[in-house]
Amino acid sequence: MNHRKLFLLPALFLLQAIQPSLATGKLQPARLFVTLPDYCPTPDALAVAPDGSLTLSCPNYADKACPGVIVSIRNGTVSKLAEVPGARAGTPGRPMGIAYGPDGALYANADGQLLRLTFVDGKLANTEVIAFGMQGPNGLRYHDGCLYVTLPRLPGFGTAMNTGGVYRFRETDRNIAINNDASDTNLIFSIQTQNPDKQFGLDGLDFDREGNLLVADFGDAVIYKLQLNSAGRVEHHEVYADLQTTGIDGMVFDGQGNLFVAGFSRNQILKVTADRKVVVVAEYPDNDGANGELDQPVDLVIHDGKLVVSNFDLMAEPGMVNTKHSKPYTLSFIELADIQ
Repeated sequence: MNHRKLFLLPALFLLQAIQPSLATGKLQPARLFVTLPDYCPTPDALAVAPDGSLTLSCPNYADKACPGVIVSIRNGTVSKLAEVPGARAGTPGRPMGIAYGPDGALYANADGQLLRLTFVDGKLANTEVIAFGMQGPNGLRYHDGCLYVTLPRLPGFGTAMNTGGVYRFRETDRNIAINNDASDTNLIFSIQTQNPDKQFGLDGLDFDREGNLLVADFGDAVIYKLQLNSAGRVEHHEVYADLQTTGIDGMVFDGQGNLFVAGFSRNQILKVTADRKVVVVAEYPDNDGANGELDQPVDLVIHDGKLVVSNFDLMAEPGMVNTKHSKPYTLSFIELADIQ
């Protein structure tokens, strides 16, 4: 099958396939996991490191005087791993999505690049460029020797409605130039965002137990399920869930097939059960996050029996609960055992 035939299928047609119910379960309290230092004003993506600690990317868009950093969190202590290099020599990068490979290398999206970072004795020792020229690469997952990257906007398509896409790179790829349009052979899936009020497309992603790739459209609050063939191409896609809200971001599967999703715009954590029932498990009004409240949750990871959530706390636009950026800068957590 020519995967490019999949590119511009209208999302509204697909939404007719599945209309799951949206329920509110017993809302769970979010607690303070850690308060971040002043050099981390904008936390973003989370990953579990090979040694069991947590790794966090901080693009730090809230304070341009702060370079983008990647930090390690262990037992409540935050330490800086690296300042990420930018696309131009001598300039700081703004890391977003991160993921570890099985050899311990850390992959990161930053400044239009997909980078491979290697560390020796806790220090950044080498930086390699897998791809460059991407328009705002965001979510990132490693799976079976490949890196999967979401781009919420692909300006090269030039359509009236925004198009977002998923790119696939081999971990051995280096210095691949990206055009952000249908000519990119690494582009395996794209689709238009139908919500005229939030033209921001594919963002969070994760793999299920069967090796299917789940990817979320931020503006439409729709999660797509992509079935991949042995070559990593999309053989079939369908709507997996409609979350009936806006601004869904990072997501992660637990071991039981439940998919947890960061509700960026409405300070929510949602759960999509294995039978595709959508449940709101936590929700907060506008706040400063001082006690661990959800404060524009952007990404989440399962760690030590907890759902750990990073709070972006930056965007203040129509349709978003958050009204301003403020200290403290925090990560929250919810006990997995308490979620029904």
